[in-house]
Amino acid sequence: MSVLLECQPGNEFVCIQAFHSSPEGEGFSWDTCRHFRVGERLRYLGCKQDPRLADRPNGWLVVFEAADGKHYAATQTYFVTEECWQRIKKVLARRLLREPRSRKAH
Repeated sequence: MSVLLECQPGNEFVCIQAFHSSPEGEGFSWDTCRHFRVGERLRYLGCKQDPRLADRPNGWLVVFEAADGKHYAATQTYFVTEECWQRIKKVLARRLLREPRSRKAH
């Protein structure tokens, strides 16, 4: 499930939380950032620790390549392996089939 523990450089993994990120090495800017979507597939390059968050579990960043060919880094909690993604989709599909569609979100 953990991209950091299970992926090797070149492996594909999946985004499970939408976020914005500027290319690696650039400071964040709305002018240069890209929006990543849930379900988007990315290519694992490696990992690094964010020095500002060194004492926290979410301080490890996944370094990856997006479809635009640029490299980005984001917290590991935004991603899962392809195998985990397939299991998540199955669980959600079953749940949607069981629940009435007329039910309103709270």
